[in-house]
Amino acid sequence: MIKYFLLLTPLLWLSNRSYAQSAPGSVPANPISCNASFCTTNANIDICPPGSNIVVTNFQGGTFNAATQVYRFTDVALVNGQRVHATVSVDATYRAILQSVDDDAAVDQGGISIASFFAPRISPDQNLGATDRDGYVQFTVRFYLHVDNPVSNNDFTVPAVLANLNYVHYDVDGSMTGQRWFRETGVFREAPPLTINGNSNTELVAYQYTGDASTWRGFAGSVCERDGVSRCAEVAVAGQYGVAQSFITYRMGYNYESGGLATNFGQPTRQYGGRFGCFEFPSQSTLPVHLLGFTGRYNGGSAILNWTAENEVKFRQYEVERSVNGTDFTNVGLVNPAGGPGQTKSYELKDNLSSVNGNAFYYRLKMVDLDGKFTYSTTVLIRRSSKAISGIVINPNPIVSGNATVRMTAVSKGMVDLRVIDFTGKVVLTQKATVYEGNNSISINNLNRLQPGVYTLQMIDEAEVSTCKFSIVR
Repeated sequence: MIKYFLLLTPLLWLSNRSYAQSAPGSVPANPISCNASFCTTNANIDICPPGSNIVVTNFQGGTFNAATQVYRFTDVALVNGQRVHATVSVDATYRAILQSVDDDAAVDQGGISIASFFAPRISPDQNLGATDRDGYVQFTVRFYLHVDNPVSNNDFTVPAVLANLNYVHYDVDGSMTGQRWFRETGVFREAPPLTINGNSNTELVAYQYTGDASTWRGFAGSVCERDGVSRCAEVAVAGQYGVAQSFITYRMGYNYESGGLATNFGQPTRQYGGRFGCFEFPSQSTLPVHLLGFTGRYNGGSAILNWTAENEVKFRQYEVERSVNGTDFTNVGLVNPAGGPGQTKSYELKDNLSSVNGNAFYYRLKMVDLDGKFTYSTTVLIRRSSKAISGIVINPNPIVSGNATVRMTAVSKGMVDLRVIDFTGKVVLTQKATVYEGNNSISINNLNRLQPGVYTLQMIDEAEVSTCKFSIVR
């Protein structure tokens, strides 16, 4: 479970944020017969299909990032030596309350920890009674490549595109008394080709609907309650993506039918659970060359790239590629191999950045063999300076009249976002500004609208977040 002192700010943020709220569409069909004592394990829904890369995610210790309004999880997976991070955003709620974004204390039906699962806790937004009601919380999970040491904001900028991505939602169950039932639901936003799979012994009911300019497909739960977050195939559903993805959007919710009863059913908080797995990085080929390391540094106006490789068999060349946004790469140099079978060789390439705008640069190696097949290295980040923005000072501080100026030094011209955040973590003021190389002064507008207290100013550029605190007195 994310500890309460970490949850305090996110939950305050959740209570103040405005969400797009849309009804979940068509009501699922009535529940089918079920038996809580039945449990199928080791089914294909719970393991990676034959031939796939058996990598599963580890969502533990997430923290809320006020600057980007997402929950960040570091090192959710290690794929072919590449560290992968993730963010979870809460896109929408409809007649539901997110009580906890990820409960690391959750256990499965055998009492075994599932701390590695993405495990939110969700409840209806009111007591249930005589009126039928449906609701959900919508999440988007995004994956990113690790590019910086130690982990920083840069590690949540370069999307990790994952092939064969598979997401399993476990324990989609509930309860039923007479004709009244409460059951969980789980639906995927359509991203063709998307295959929704249930086990042949499933107790779930498939349904789909259209809303928010998307098609949503998934299942409504069993009404036979199981212990913990059950991993039994009878109450699990998997979504398998046929095209490589860097994110998915998913709704976890509930379906309540009163059955004509007016008595108070309460406001049950449900433990949900899911995990990602069976994925890998899409690549064009597997080359005989083995890359042992790839690093970079900034020195004297140039990026210095170094790498070491072995077993260069039927290998043509290394192509060094650069990007200023982490997505669009261009070739900046070619290096011919100098080794052979069983040999280890080291290489260096200098990329002159004196005429290139920007402060952050992303590099990767494209390794090409003699028949044109190729694969990419991991991405490394090089900065022109240690910090794009430094020396932030607010004057006056404390602020009495409602007028203030922020002064700072920038290494290059660019746009920055200014955010003022109160003690609860809520963004109370935003402003955009252009900064120029050298010393800058920016007037902060509308501070007279804020109540006395202590605030945090964030200045966000393309690569990092800089902060300072100030106070307002009257």
